[in-house]
Amino acid sequence: MDNKMQNYRLHLIITIETKSPVTKEKIQQAIEQLSKETGKKSLRKHFGKLKRNLDGLEYQKQVRNE
Repeated sequence: MDNKMQNYRLHLIITIETKSPVTKEKIQQAIEQLSKETGKKSLRKHFGKLKRNLDGLEYQKQVRNE
């Protein structure tokens, strides 16, 4: 890199405007909704049941051939 690129800095300012005011009740509702949703997902549901004692290469070949 040349000196110009090394000395270049990017400043980004983001402003978010909301049409409705954020109240304590809305914040509490959002927190409650998030706390309810977090317990529903697990890695097992995402990836499936963990399989042990598998040969990785043989498993890959089997999955590719299916």
